[in-house]
Amino acid sequence: MKKLLMVSYWIGIVADALATALLFSPTLAAIVLQPAPFEISANFLYVARIAGALMLGWTVLLFWAQLKPIERADILLITLFPVVTLLAVAGVLVAKSGQIPLSKMAPMFVLYVVIFCTFLPCYVWAKKQGGK
Repeated sequence: MKKLLMVSYWIGIVADALATALLFSPTLAAIVLQPAPFEISANFLYVARIAGALMLGWTVLLFWAQLKPIERADILLITLFPVVTLLAVAGVLVAKSGQIPLSKMAPMFVLYVVIFCTFLPCYVWAKKQGGK
């Protein structure tokens, strides 16, 4: 189970690093997500860069947590609630609006399920190991 715990952290690290790249590069995000056409304004870039900075910070936080995976398992729970939960809600809303095709959001939803299915049992296991 400790291997799965480490895999969980690295799933989060890699996913967050990729999301950071999408947030800092509207061109890359457009290629991957194929949103409805919109103007990339200074306001959009400002908000995307703030989100990118926060995502990069979470990437570093997960990397730090995996250095002491059992002791810092609470980071997994905080990642699930509220972070991944709200990302999933945002994904549903944007797909429902038609601004990004559901087919392009589907891999994100699969990733969210994988994250929940690894982080939650790993968190519970780590807590049973005495992680504070």
